[in-house]
This record gives sequence, C-alpha cells and structure tokens, in this order.
Amino acid sequence: MESNKLKIQNLLYLYEEGKTTLEQEQFLRTYFSSEDYDDEFEAYALLFSYFQNQKEAYIQLENTPKEKTNFSHWFRVVASVCIVLGGLWFYESYTQQQEIEKAKYAFETTQKALNLLSVNMNQGLEKLEYVEVFNEQKNHLLK
Repeated sequence: MESNKLKIQNLLYLYEEGKTTLEQEQFLRTYFSSEDYDDEFEAYALLFSYFQNQKEAYIQLENTPKEKTNFSHWFRVVASVCIVLGGLWFYESYTQQQEIEKAKYAFETTQKALNLLSVNMNQGLEKLEYVEVFNEQKNHLLK
C-alpha cells in the first residue's frame, strides 16, 4: 500500500510539472475513478472527476445535431445583398468623384489658357495704339 502511495505521489508530482506520459495520465485517471484512493488525494480525485465530466459533456455537446434555421440563411442573404449594394454605392461615389476632378482640371486648364490669351491680346492692343497714333499723324501730315 505504501509503495502504491509513493508511486501515486511521484506521478502526481510529474503531472503537476507536465512531464507525465499519456499512459501515466491514464493510470491516474483510472486510479481516481475507482473510488479506492487515499483521503489525502481527495483534491486530485475531484480534479480528475471534473475533467472526466467536462470531457463527457463536450462529447455530448459535439454529438447533438445542430439546427439550421431559416433566420440564419436569410441573414446571410441579407448580409450579402448589403455588401453588394455597399460596393455599388462606393463605386458610383468613386466614379462621380473622378468626374468632378476631371472637370476641375479641365476648368483650370481652360482658365489658364484664356488668361494667357488675354495677356497676349492686351499686349497686342497696346502696340495697336502706337499704330493708331502713327496713322493719325500720317493722315494729319498728308492733309
């Protein structure tokens, strides 16, 4: 009995350190599930019984059939439609923004060209004033 107790203590020490093999852990599980363990190992017995209960609950949860509801199906359809509509709205907004930027660029370019034309016309008109003065003087002298 004493050697069995020492063996269990060593295995529990290794278990706490994370150094047990699967076979050793299986031995501990069967030892504590047998209800024939020392009272000083009561805490470990509760721990191993908790693990066993949780394992069974998890297996039972995995085996329950999952119901597919129409709600989840329709929710996916609605979400997909929202994503498509959002993408279309974004695309439309983006193309409108591009058109506005192109129009601004065309306006600015036209404005610069007309400004340049205006400056050149004003310079030409200044020179025409000299020609006009010259014509007046010529006509005055010829008379």
